[in-house]
Amino acid sequence: MFFFTRPFFWLLILFIATGVYFKSSAPTTCPWLSENERIFVLTGDVRRIPFAKTLLERHPRRHLYIIGVGGDFTAMIPTDKRPMITTESESRTTYENALAIREIATAQNLNRFAIVTTEDHMPRAMLLVRRRMPDANIIPCPVPLHGMPAPQRLERWAIEYLKYIGTVLGVESRK
Repeated sequence: MFFFTRPFFWLLILFIATGVYFKSSAPTTCPWLSENERIFVLTGDVRRIPFAKTLLERHPRRHLYIIGVGGDFTAMIPTDKRPMITTESESRTTYENALAIREIATAQNLNRFAIVTTEDHMPRAMLLVRRRMPDANIIPCPVPLHGMPAPQRLERWAIEYLKYIGTVLGVESRK
């Protein structure tokens, strides 16, 4: 009974409850996109670029912006679709990705676009981009974490949740 009167217990309950809300409120599907939609893909997971390529293949007039390209991700970019793909290779963190998206979207006068990233990363990515572009219509297109063992998925969600809390509290410039 003594345990239930400790502040730590209630903080733990609050942390778990808000973590469950964080996961359950994250978008799980990509809504309908127009045939000439602009799509920004945040690199950092091998599932993201192939997922975005399928969105590009469905409509040849769509344009794909791959943000944070470098290393192994460069080889994933299809060479036959180059005219419809723009790459950005300077940003290395989600915060820097958000700045790069704002720069590109502002230069191209885009106020509506989709963001592709993994489902566990989507809430924080959306928060950072919305803070940079509060008036933009941003469409989340989450990449599912299919084929990943449950303990690994739980670990990824927990890490992203902690990063999200930090971002909400104002810590934005870290990975």
